[in-house]
Amino acid sequence: MRGTPQTHLLAFSLLCLLSKVCAQLCPTPCACPWPPPRCPLGVPLVLDGCGCCRVCARRLGEPCDHLHVCDPSQGLVCQPRVGPGRRGAVCLWGEDDGSCEVNGRLYRDGETFQPHCRIRCQCEDGGFTCVPLCSEDVRLPSWDCPYPRRVEVPGKCCPEWVCDRGRELGVQPLPAQGTASETLAALPPSPSTSTHRPQPLSWKMPWGTEMRNPPRTGGPSRPAPP
Repeated sequence: MRGTPQTHLLAFSLLCLLSKVCAQLCPTPCACPWPPPRCPLGVPLVLDGCGCCRVCARRLGEPCDHLHVCDPSQGLVCQPRVGPGRRGAVCLWGEDDGSCEVNGRLYRDGETFQPHCRIRCQCEDGGFTCVPLCSEDVRLPSWDCPYPRRVEVPGKCCPEWVCDRGRELGVQPLPAQGTASETLAALPPSPSTSTHRPQPLSWKMPWGTEMRNPPRTGGPSRPAPP
């Protein structure tokens, strides 16, 4: 597709403008500080974007520009920030490298990380999967621990099971959840084991005569003589 003379003139003007901007950003001749900067452990010295001076390579997530270049040994490139209100550029991996971003931090494909002490995650093909590190077991009520509950322990990440007494919690235990002695105490006394002796009952005959004890079965009963 052939352009009009106006478009060619516009493109030529933009090239001239960009060349002037680049000339201003990259000083000529080079004026490099001495001695060279000392970089953190694992960060190499690289030439700046003007190919003039040696600078410490920028790492993942750090800001970058025409002078401060990203670490090429890590496959990082300077990319503009994405999102409303974000300006400048940062060092990122390539778009098709399978990296993922979690809470504003970037992780490489296959890299494991712990956003919290209770979970461990792994970056996989642009996403991430997590597994819990704390036990998810459930403790049911028992005779020696009728009221189990999980509590936070100072100095430890994972919660632990503790046993609370029903009286301390102000809760009455259910018969099925109480101890064996409590369950037996809640039952009515057995007739065979009861020590209570019944009082003799008063019986009244149809004709008005009163007897102290009930008649025995198997034989007739006669009223006492008047």
